Amino acid sequence: MKSALRLFELVAAHGEIGVSELARLTDQPKTTVQRGLRTLHEAGWLRPAGAGAWRRWSVSARLMLLAQSLDPSPRLKRSALASMQDLRDFTGETIHLMLRDGDEVVLIERLDSLKTLRTVRPLGARAPLHVAANGKAVLANLPPEDQARYLGGRLSRWTPRTLTDPDALRNELAQVRACGYAYSDGELDLDVRAVASAVLDAEGRPVGSLSISCPASRLEPAMVEPYGRRLAEAARAISARYAT
Repeated sequence: MKSALRLFELVAAHGEIGVSELARLTDQPKTTVQRGLRTLHEAGWLRPAGAGAWRRWSVSARLMLLAQSLDPSPRLKRSALASMQDLRDFTGETIHLMLRDGDEVVLIERLDSLKTLRTVRPLGARAPLHVAANGKAVLANLPPEDQARYLGGRLSRWTPRTLTDPDALRNELAQVRACGYAYSDGELDLDVRAVASAVLDAEGRPVGSLSISCPASRLEPAMVEPYGRRLAEAARAISARYAT
């Protein structure tokens, strides 16, 4: 098993490689290498490459299909797009969809506001979980031990308004979990306010979050609760679609 896995790793690393080179790299006879390659081929992981059949090898499309099935972002996007469009129609503001990636959230989809003055963050932008509404929505829904681990670490300050006191954050996260949405006021970008709600998988774990983001001047305090309720409803609908 170990030798077969080693062959697979080498083929994947080289893109395309011959039997002689594999024999040299693994210090095995060519017959042993060829036997391992054929086994991987029969299992669907490798395929013969080039004009010389069975002499050069590359990975099959099965690896790509497996990687796509393990990547939650396309599935999350498909589950979220209709709700994102509804939210933009309702608010007229920019809607962000973020994916949890360890102790960060990363922006994977964005529907821009049609207004001249709007918030703009590039796809792929990242932020720690404690810094903004999207991250706090995720952090509030983590298992208690994961949340405690995160709050016990270094909490970076992105703006003067970023909350970095663990006890204060813990209290805020309890409120987020109770009401179903998080709010940030200039914690990631000074002139931006946002409301966000977490998207959960079938086991109730946060896979990402959905937010309404706009210039601070357009999000009055009285709007936070209605926006939050609407976001929580949308996030529940996305979670249901994502889980099926």
